[in-house]
Amino acid sequence: MPGTRRRRGSGDSTGIKSIEVGLPLLMVLAEAGEPQPLTTLAAATDMPPAKAHKYLTSFVRGGLARQLTPGGRYDLGPAAITLGTTALRRLDVFRLADDALSNLRDQLSTTVSLAVWANHGPTLVRWAETPQLVSMSFRLGTVLPVLTSVHGRVFAAFLDRRLTQDLIARELAQPDGPAARAGLKGLDDVEATIAEIRTRHFASAEGLLNPDRSTVAAPIFDYTDSIVGSISVVGIPPYLDISASGRPVRALLDTVKDVSRQLGATMAHHW
Repeated sequence: MPGTRRRRGSGDSTGIKSIEVGLPLLMVLAEAGEPQPLTTLAAATDMPPAKAHKYLTSFVRGGLARQLTPGGRYDLGPAAITLGTTALRRLDVFRLADDALSNLRDQLSTTVSLAVWANHGPTLVRWAETPQLVSMSFRLGTVLPVLTSVHGRVFAAFLDRRLTQDLIARELAQPDGPAARAGLKGLDDVEATIAEIRTRHFASAEGLLNPDRSTVAAPIFDYTDSIVGSISVVGIPPYLDISASGRPVRALLDTVKDVSRQLGATMAHHW
């Protein structure tokens, strides 16, 4: 078409250069977390103040930015906020986690899984298995215990207690049940376990649900800084190192951080 140029070897048009030049101003506003003066925005984007002012004026007119007072600081506008929140709502934890699980499995050569909180508790919704590890005995859709699974313990540590307290009480009410055999005989034991998980940002165990398995799990957060899932790594002791400094734990934490960032979580709030 007349007036349209394309890069050689690319199916995309060259675009509008002025938009590409101006967008960094909005990115600086987004990353700053608070209103910024013109001089700061110009310096951060290597742009003369007069030029930055012209772009910001257009962004204000379009609703992507706003100026708090005439001649005052700039902030993101209602249109930018609408775009951002809409994009975040469209992010799918399952789609993001599918890629993350496959990458983590290939990186560690062991089985990994994803659990979410459903009506009856932590529920397995995704597997990424390896031939080196015998297939898991749990099916997708299995509801796991809160206190005696690493997924459950992650949710107990980071989910609103009002959602977990009844299940915790029910599991503690069994004097010789799985929780008691795992050393959790009362709420004090549960609180100590939860506190450790919050400090380390992951839960780990050997032989918790299966005597021949070591497992470690860590939480995924979304843009509201709420836990929306838990990813676990499963292996055979002593081949799976579940220590804080071990490669599996470091790879797992990198994975959940990456997925959480893509979901808009504020990483400083959790790590």
